[in-house]
Amino acid sequence: MGMVSRLRLLIDGDGELYECRNCGTKFDHEPDACPTCGAGEIAHYEF
Repeated sequence: MGMVSRLRLLIDGDGELYECRNCGTKFDHEPDACPTCGAGEIAHYEF
C-alpha cells in the first residue's frame, strides 16, 4: 500500500489500522490471519 493510500485510509477511515506484524500488510478490518503470509499476529492501531 502506497503512502497516498495510507493517508486516504486515515482520512476516510474511522481512525483504526490493522497491520501484519510479520510482513507489514495493512488491513481496514482485523483478519484472523494475514492472507499474504499466513501469520496470526495482527497489530491494531487507533488514531
